[in-house]
Amino acid sequence: MKLSVIIVNYNVKYFLEVCLHSVYRAMQDIPGEVIVVDNNSADDSCAMVRQKFPQVVLIENKDNTGFSRANNQGVAVAKGEYILFLNPDTVMPEDFLQKMIAYMDAHPKAGAIGPRLIDGKGQYAPDGKKSFPSLSVAIFKTTGLNRIFSKSPYFNKYYAVHIGEHETAAVEGLSGCCMMVRSALLPQIGGAFDEDYFMYCEDVDLCYRIQQAGYENIYYPEATLIHYKGESTKKATLSYVRVFNEALVTFVKKHYSKPNARLFVLFINIGIVLRAILGVVKQVLKVLRMPLFDALILLATLWFMKEFWVEQVMSIGAIPFSSVVATFPVYILLWIVSLYFNGAYDEPYRGLRVIRGMAIGTVIILAYYGLLQPGLRYSRAIIIFSGFIGTVGMLGLHELLHRLGILKFVSYDKLPRKAVIVASPQAYYDTAITLRRVHYAPEVAGRISPATDTEDTLASLPAMKELMYTAGIQEVIFCVNGLTYANILNQMEHCGPAYEYKIHLPGSESFVGSNSAHTSGDLYTVDRRFNLSVFAQTRNKRILDIAMALAFLVLSPIMLFVVKQPGSFLSNIAHVLFGKRTWVGYAHAAATPPYLPVIRPGVLPPYNVLPSYTPGAKVQEQLNFNYAQKYTPATDLNLILNNLKYLGDFSKNILQK
Repeated sequence: MKLSVIIVNYNVKYFLEVCLHSVYRAMQDIPGEVIVVDNNSADDSCAMVRQKFPQVVLIENKDNTGFSRANNQGVAVAKGEYILFLNPDTVMPEDFLQKMIAYMDAHPKAGAIGPRLIDGKGQYAPDGKKSFPSLSVAIFKTTGLNRIFSKSPYFNKYYAVHIGEHETAAVEGLSGCCMMVRSALLPQIGGAFDEDYFMYCEDVDLCYRIQQAGYENIYYPEATLIHYKGESTKKATLSYVRVFNEALVTFVKKHYSKPNARLFVLFINIGIVLRAILGVVKQVLKVLRMPLFDALILLATLWFMKEFWVEQVMSIGAIPFSSVVATFPVYILLWIVSLYFNGAYDEPYRGLRVIRGMAIGTVIILAYYGLLQPGLRYSRAIIIFSGFIGTVGMLGLHELLHRLGILKFVSYDKLPRKAVIVASPQAYYDTAITLRRVHYAPEVAGRISPATDTEDTLASLPAMKELMYTAGIQEVIFCVNGLTYANILNQMEHCGPAYEYKIHLPGSESFVGSNSAHTSGDLYTVDRRFNLSVFAQTRNKRILDIAMALAFLVLSPIMLFVVKQPGSFLSNIAHVLFGKRTWVGYAHAAATPPYLPVIRPGVLPPYNVLPSYTPGAKVQEQLNFNYAQKYTPATDLNLILNNLKYLGDFSKNILQK
């Protein structure tokens, strides 16, 4: 057997599906096998593999054993002369494996070979070639200086920038996302991956041992691979830095002398601290950037209105600065909090939420104003006009700064995007139908023919770039039937990063691709999507719970005569306030399926209560599903008002009865 392909998968079912499809196309004339080691995925990856790729050798782990150990499980059963370690979030063209194997056959001193990488926007990704972590390399990588000076051979030696993008050459390290090695070499160097590495640096360790054994690691740009990097590991700024540097420390302690290793570890730990601090600051600014900007707008508006109203309109004495200090921060805070809870900072951005948040905030401030002592109640008009002018100012400046690229958010008006589908007529029809079932699917502008014919199409594939620029298209969906992966890669590189790209397999319910040149992992899917999985909705549900609990507490002298179980009702108020229950939850009798979002136990079920009738388990399951999928706060409010007398614990009053 010539080749064994080993893929370690963890919760990336749809990326794995496309990856396997491209691998089997590339293996058509090569005697080989594909081994998938699944690290206890919870997204039905294994079921998909068994159903769509029954020829795969599937190893199902009962827990997440890590990248190194899982790959070694695949090596233990591999029979190929060459072993290709491959990430599931990759896509290869049809001639990829033939090129890689041909080079290895012709160069016996090549111990490992890795391809040129491009990301999901068709841009060159530099991590296909690396250098071993010397002290300077480790410091620059750990602190992030290599990213700032990305083209410097000194600062960015980690990515071996002294080797050209299209230059075939021996390098120190290759990317573990796609690395082909000689299987006969592995026993000579102590095996494939060192299991002391859970994730990261295991590829560098393997390359180091290959080089120490007298073989070369070859960067081979004649073969190009898409790598939607980060999707299978979901890199987060702080956790990624910590795990990566722990792996770096393991490498240094293993291969360097003790004095050098101690110095290395010291500088690496310093770098971790600095990078962590910068990461926290960056994350905080990312989250608070818009609220802080809005707070400045509101402060400027209040100050202007104070001066204008006092001097130009009322002609009264100046408002004491102490009164301003005592009131303005509270007003601004109430407005910002109201904006937050009304979803003004949720994506997609929508101006209506800003208007609603400011209006509600103004009403709250006016109520608060009425409770202030006389010396602090200088004018309601300042609050009202500041609320109005501040709203207009925020809407205008949000739009302006968004267009300038200073404030980055997804505008509600920009959804959906305009897309073209590269497909045959029948595949175009099938794909368009599938897209209608996808949340936030793009608006389909028409078909691009994968051949040279132009009948019933916007353009043929060679003219696609010009057509997209002229028609204002933002996204391309490639239907694989009738189209090669080589065509897809060529078009992505030809059209460039100005557009977004998705790949759709025949019969699949997903569209795999990238909406970011940096994160590079994204997909559309018709899988079940639930409103209760969205943070904004769960936040609003909790706010409604607390608001209703407080209202019931105030109205309890009356409510005690309305509800059927007054004692349980008061207990439920306490449970809801302390987060142990929610007013409306899933039906009690139906077992909650694992795919539904987890919520607190409910006082009421998601339907109107009728004491003489209880829906069957199947009906309750469907009602639970509909509730999770279509949830809005209005849903809860209607159910609470319709079932007021059963707020004294529905489960005891109705279900047991």
